[in-house]
Amino acid sequence: MLFKKKPLSRSEEERLVKAILSAEQQTSGEIRVHFDADKVDSALERAKQVFTKLKMHETELRNGILFYVNLKQKQFAVWGDEGINKNVPANFWDEVKDTAITNFKEEKIIDGLEKCILMSGEQLKKYFPLAARDKNELKNDISY
Repeated sequence: MLFKKKPLSRSEEERLVKAILSAEQQTSGEIRVHFDADKVDSALERAKQVFTKLKMHETELRNGILFYVNLKQKQFAVWGDEGINKNVPANFWDEVKDTAITNFKEEKIIDGLEKCILMSGEQLKKYFPLAARDKNELKNDISY
């Protein structure tokens, strides 16, 4: 299902893209945000599908992260590629999810996503520092 109109304002999109750019300045990792309105049984399963559709698994170091938000069902999931999952602490995704949910409950979706993006960037730079030959492998725009 497509949104009848974009759920984010231009300034909200710009805030998220700015957070992505900031997070990616010190890492070869790639971050995307996707908003959905489809009815899903599992936000995590849908996030995996979107991750593949956006070809995020095709990064050289398998270091992409997708933040998935289903506004209609009020669901959130984060999916990190295998290169990341081999490196970050076991509880890292729980911390990210808790940060998002805390902010979402306060109706601060953009604030929560910004914080999650920046948290992820901090972890990514530890394990995937920016290399001289690094290039941006994925778009930084928000997908719907």
